[in-house]
Amino acid sequence: MLRIYGCLVLGLLTACGSTDESRPGTGGSSAGGSAGVGGSGGIGGVAGGGGKPASCVSLDGKLQAALDAARTQTGSRDAALAVTTPECGSVTYISGESQLTGGELFRIGSVTKTYVATVVLQLVGAGKLSLDDKLETWVTGVPNGSAITVRMLLNHTSGIFNYTTDTTFLANLKKKWTPDELVQLAVSHGAVDPPGTKWEYSNTNYVCLGIIVEKVGGKGIAEQIRAGVLEPQKLDATFFDGEEALVGTLAPGFSPTGTDSTYAVDPSGPWAAGSMVATPADTAAFVQALAEGKLLDPAEQTAMETGVPLPGAPASYGLGLLMLDASVTAGAGKAYGHDGSINGYHTQAFHFRDTQTSIVSIVNQDGGDPNDVTLAALKALFP
Repeated sequence: MLRIYGCLVLGLLTACGSTDESRPGTGGSSAGGSAGVGGSGGIGGVAGGGGKPASCVSLDGKLQAALDAARTQTGSRDAALAVTTPECGSVTYISGESQLTGGELFRIGSVTKTYVATVVLQLVGAGKLSLDDKLETWVTGVPNGSAITVRMLLNHTSGIFNYTTDTTFLANLKKKWTPDELVQLAVSHGAVDPPGTKWEYSNTNYVCLGIIVEKVGGKGIAEQIRAGVLEPQKLDATFFDGEEALVGTLAPGFSPTGTDSTYAVDPSGPWAAGSMVATPADTAAFVQALAEGKLLDPAEQTAMETGVPLPGAPASYGLGLLMLDASVTAGAGKAYGHDGSINGYHTQAFHFRDTQTSIVSIVNQDGGDPNDVTLAALKALFP
């Protein structure tokens, strides 16, 4: 059985659905699914057709039914599923009560980290930065900063305290923060572990990396992500919230009780650790392009995919990249991507290189688990 270890890896601001025992009362089976919007595969859902091969029309029906059932099971107001296969192209499916089309933007939380890591490695490839460079060079005053390397920040072995667990931060999620202020929150708690000795997820690592990217690259982090990742891949429906205007409609997010959480967090709080928004299709296109080596040179691709084993999990964490062992992906092969949780939105985004398949699963209610959607999609794709 597939199990994504999102709470071990992500948990940005809210608990993950996989361990949250609460279930929202506004989800359920009262609303049926609806056909999604297609990418290169055309219109999704059971209404496919339009010259599609019969096998793809059949797959549309199976994936739509799987999504509808998974949304009901997990108890989310809505759910979105983007699937890319070699035979049928890219299709987005949608299910739920909010009458979404599948073309909306969703908050993707810590999937942001993979975009940031890509830009960091592009700077490494350009000779402007080294993975062995020390944090103290750019961010002073961090405990053990003279021993913490860029590599340790990327793979969460720095030993830096996670600022999003600080009570001051959690007390006012709508406060506007500067990156330096977020780092100082973490500094006030001292070091957690000696650098390089233990894998411990910390959003502070990626705030530090955002600061480094801006100082080394000479431009804002949002601008560098757009230039180095989004524009080359024509990802026009992906944005760094708080620093870019959002073009399109933002899908709503909900608390476990169904209250609106769409704007529960000021984007300056997650910043380079989790402020990006995107359509499911754009997110799928990103993880596919990354896994296919279209964004990094071979040396940096290899470095990104060199992982640290996750304690007690059939997975490893590379440089901003979560990798799941093939033993837990229901026949799809090893998975490359990330997951993300932020108030009202929970995402899994993976490319399965062996089967040339990408899956992005999103639920928009706290307490819902995108893992239920991913598993349902894998069962439909690889019965």
